[in-house]
Amino acid sequence: FKHENAEMVQAADGRVVVYMGDDERGEFIYRYVSNGTWAEGQPGGTLLSEGTLYVAKFNDDMTGEWLALTPETTGMTLPELLVFARIAGSKVGATTMDRPEWIAAHPARAEAYCALTNNSKRGEENLPVNAANPRAANEYGQIIRWRPEGGDHGADRFDWDLYVMAGNPAVHKDAYAGSPNVTEGNMFNSPDGMAFDSTGMLWIQTDGE
Repeated sequence: FKHENAEMVQAADGRVVVYMGDDERGEFIYRYVSNGTWAEGQPGGTLLSEGTLYVAKFNDDMTGEWLALTPETTGMTLPELLVFARIAGSKVGATTMDRPEWIAAHPARAEAYCALTNNSKRGEENLPVNAANPRAANEYGQIIRWRPEGGDHGADRFDWDLYVMAGNPAVHKDAYAGSPNVTEGNMFNSPDGMAFDSTGMLWIQTDGE
């Protein structure tokens, strides 16, 4: 898949967790979880090569789950599902997203954010509108946020919300036109790159103007 960034955090039990987006219309958000654990001063060894790849499912009731991509769940061999991750994600019923780009994890809280840039194809037959991607012909994008169960990035379940809907409500009056801080002179369009600073402030790069 078309990797954007890799955001690495640590599970409560010391396993390494890596979040990744696939920058394409209707593709998925992934998570890798290592088999082994890491601690300060210990060598990394095989932490980034021995583990399980997961794909995200965002339910309409604002809950979600990480679905394991394995030979048992996909009917594919391990090399096949790693090379053809999009096919594997479709087989297990992952949620199609509006171009998942950068993922950023909050430095002080168990939260992760993904910039969904836009998706002009949303609402077409193979990309129905869903709760996490609620706008047909999505021109402006949104940022989705999830909080893992128990504050543990290694947990398989999470709660989610729409952190911000980009757009310009002075032009588009629908309920998902944009967040209240957007004005006629301040169009927040197509979020792309994201990073937290040491104070917990989220900085957002956009593909739009």
